[in-house]
Amino acid sequence: MRNKVIFYLNGKRHEVGAEQASMMLGDYLRYEKNLTGTKIVCAEGDCGACSVLRYFPHAKGTDDNNYLPINSCITVVANLDGSSLVTVDALKDENELHVAQKAMIKCHGSQCGFCTPGFVVALTGLVEEKIAKKETTLNVVEAKNCMTGNLCRCTGYQPIIDAALTMDLKKAQSVKERFFSPEQKEVLEEKFQTGIAIETEDFSYSAPKTIQEALNYLAANPDTRIVGASTDLGVVHNKRKITLTKLLSLHLIQDLYDIQLKNNVVTLGARVTMTEFRHFMKDKCPEVSNYLDIFASPQIKNLATVVGNVANASPIGDTPPALLALNASVIVNGNKEILLSDFFIGYRKTALQTGELITGIKFHLPKAGADFKLYKNSNRKDLDISAVNLGIQIEWNDHLKTSIKNIYIAAGGVAETPVRFKRTEDSLKTTLDLDAAVKILHTEFKPVSDVRASGAYRHILIENFLRRFFAECGGNK
Repeated sequence: MRNKVIFYLNGKRHEVGAEQASMMLGDYLRYEKNLTGTKIVCAEGDCGACSVLRYFPHAKGTDDNNYLPINSCITVVANLDGSSLVTVDALKDENELHVAQKAMIKCHGSQCGFCTPGFVVALTGLVEEKIAKKETTLNVVEAKNCMTGNLCRCTGYQPIIDAALTMDLKKAQSVKERFFSPEQKEVLEEKFQTGIAIETEDFSYSAPKTIQEALNYLAANPDTRIVGASTDLGVVHNKRKITLTKLLSLHLIQDLYDIQLKNNVVTLGARVTMTEFRHFMKDKCPEVSNYLDIFASPQIKNLATVVGNVANASPIGDTPPALLALNASVIVNGNKEILLSDFFIGYRKTALQTGELITGIKFHLPKAGADFKLYKNSNRKDLDISAVNLGIQIEWNDHLKTSIKNIYIAAGGVAETPVRFKRTEDSLKTTLDLDAAVKILHTEFKPVSDVRASGAYRHILIENFLRRFFAECGGNK
């Protein structure tokens, strides 16, 4: 076992022990390395000013494992073990600015300048994607999508969008070619084979190599927190509601990066990110990919894991209703399955026993002829938490859709846990009378009123989503 985490920063090798490994990456860059181009504003992963580029060669991901933008303000340094990082400070190559920087200057995309480094990093991530695909043009939708995780408090955004559209991709130099050398690859692959054990009076961090080693550690340290990407825990830590002092990471367990489709069953490991999941599902179940387009920001999706979002057990998490509608199961300890409909037992409480951990998720793709829809309502379209979300899947008995064989209706934001509306399901299976089912639906949940929506509004949303489903898919008498 090693007692330091290892990563590359702007092409240089860094080995850090407990004191620095426990820091948030943004603080480490600014206060330990004097790389002040990376700005800290919200400390919640919302504004993107802290964005840096990260390449993780061990993942079995997508886009040829490009350098992808992530939020440094909520990312624990220890979690970046095995990564290659590039900050805005290093994008200039000797006297030559990066094409994203040149375009921002040309189009006057900066006013106060505080958010500018984050926008440049986001644009650089888009350039990397284009280089990998050997594409030399981009459109306004791609430009806007890549920057949905970045906020500017001065401009009207148009100069920044103009900058994206004027980037000369034919002259763009790959960040990966500049900063990821064969030596880096060899070192990171070698270190990836060894687990991590950091133990001090103030900070404990374990990254085992196998599931069994992780379970052994949990048994000996039941108070440890299992950390995925810390996109939620990092926020709570920064707000001083908890302190991340005892952590277990699964990032060195190679099998947990697997995602596969076999016999119409999708199985994904605990280390599969939202971005990887979105790309994997794009041609297999576009409804999931389209739904994930409005899940958080690119920076969050590039780090956050699907399993982490489920394990968080938030009543307003976006993936649980979708997975409930797919009748998914969680895989526990690598060898046990729990139906997701039995998994959430209270506010942020799950059926996991002490010493257990989620190692994966599995579900069947919707069958041919089935209808599957996902809906989300939030105050903003992008980068916002749901007020209500709903997933519905129906397998019909016949192509005329006169009766239902199987139905799954699941929602978030209406109770202390994500829920299945089982009595409504049973009603619709008995008779396709939507008005009667709606009456039952309203008796199955009693939502609270909060800053996102009133309880009455949530009732309206759920009913409207259900009616919309049948209007779009048919089947209602």
